[in-house]
Amino acid sequence: MAEQNKANMFEPGQTILRENDPGDSAYIILSGQVEVSKIIEGQRVVLDRLGPGSIFGDMSLIDGRPRSATVTAIESTRLSIINSSRFQAILNLIPKEVRPLFGSLSERLRHTSRMVSVLGQRERLLYSTCVLLHTFSVLKGIPRGRGVALPKQDIVLEAIRVLAIVHEKIEEVINSLAETDLARLEGGKGPEDELFVITDSDQFGAFIDFLSEKLSHISGFPLPSRKYSGLPDKAQEVLFFLKNVAENLPRDESGRSHYDFDRYVKESVAGLGCGVKDAILNMQNLATSGHIKLIKFSDLVQNKAIVYNVKDISQAQMTLLLADDFGKIYRKLIK
Repeated sequence: MAEQNKANMFEPGQTILRENDPGDSAYIILSGQVEVSKIIEGQRVVLDRLGPGSIFGDMSLIDGRPRSATVTAIESTRLSIINSSRFQAILNLIPKEVRPLFGSLSERLRHTSRMVSVLGQRERLLYSTCVLLHTFSVLKGIPRGRGVALPKQDIVLEAIRVLAIVHEKIEEVINSLAETDLARLEGGKGPEDELFVITDSDQFGAFIDFLSEKLSHISGFPLPSRKYSGLPDKAQEVLFFLKNVAENLPRDESGRSHYDFDRYVKESVAGLGCGVKDAILNMQNLATSGHIKLIKFSDLVQNKAIVYNVKDISQAQMTLLLADDFGKIYRKLIK
């Protein structure tokens, strides 16, 4: 394989790396041009063409997993090869607290790629594209009020490379998202300067949670970590109550609040005006839906405890509040 050779010149038609082969190096194109392709549903699909200055093979370098696509020289091409030791030297220059983001990003991108490649359903592509956009907004987004801006051309190319979907489909999904309240497009001097702006990052994340539950019926789709449709009618009141009470509760090292269950029943009956039975059922429904956790004993509370994170509570509140709007957006996007 090319990765084992010392030479860094490749002639037209020569395979530089092959899909599913092991790999521990990345490549920078110094001159020439390469073609990136992938086998999707038994057919070879050309994903992209890359020229001088482009980098490929970097995901395998980060996580050591097999190549996600095949790269072939389409003209005489000279490459600079970054092996694992050279990459590690570069990585050592990055603050330690930032390094885990690379592995996390690689795992999430490979996950979305697997989902889209198995079945090219529009719903899967929508979910995967949203996850990709949200991930890159965290790592590379330019702050814009409550949201972030991303160069459209860059994210389209990244989506083509990571999700293994042809250019037209990615453009269609991104343009459709930009016609909703979730995002918009901002023009520049030329097409290469156009920005994809996520209006509100928290709301965009809540929409991904909504999609995760909405699409969990699809075979092979991962079950959502939190559910919203099974919550009781008074869910918003209970969530608001838990959020306010959290300020006065002991917290563990992860910032999670620990609430004595008996104390919760007593205080929620007084604060929400519900009966004891309803107070218990409300909490059990929230626990089943994944928004809070019930444990028999707690280091911070000497009884059965409710454990939750205020950020998760806020996320649940937002998703419930926007559920109808998200439903309309979802139906519009999958037409």
